[in-house]
Amino acid sequence: MRKAGGELARILGGAAALVASFSAFGMTSAQGSPAQAATPTTTTTPASNEITILESIGPARATGKTVSLAKGTQGIFLVGPHGRTLYIYSKDHGVDSACRSAACAKAWPALTARGRLTFGPGIDGAQVKTVRGQVMHQVSYYGHLLYYFKGDAAPGQTKGALVTGFDLLGPFGNVMLPKV
Repeated sequence: MRKAGGELARILGGAAALVASFSAFGMTSAQGSPAQAATPTTTTTPASNEITILESIGPARATGKTVSLAKGTQGIFLVGPHGRTLYIYSKDHGVDSACRSAACAKAWPALTARGRLTFGPGIDGAQVKTVRGQVMHQVSYYGHLLYYFKGDAAPGQTKGALVTGFDLLGPFGNVMLPKV
């Protein structure tokens, strides 16, 4: 053990090795006073708060927010300002839309927004952006372009998840495959 400690002292320098040893093992300093443990200074939100927020998510409803979350049979997924479900298209390449034909754009209109973007609880606001996707000012979340499905007539409907290539998006930018 002495050899390993000596090697460490040679690499880090004698003083640094002593401080590291004292801190790691709670020993006293050379003057005999107890060594102080490092106090963490992180200010991140505990994971339990995220879980609490997600547990509070209810069914889809109009919130007026650009992007919100809703809970349904498929899980927790993104919805637009009027509570309608939002989808991503697996053929898109980042914010380069593969849904540009008239037929695709008619069936899968883009979520667009101008001005300040708003978001509900559980949404990472730093990941909500507007880009030039299928159209100008299309909203993206975690780099995924967001679309509505024309076949969803009411808030929370997820009929579009049954269409090959279109999927729901979860709160952390996770692609949600349809439950069968």
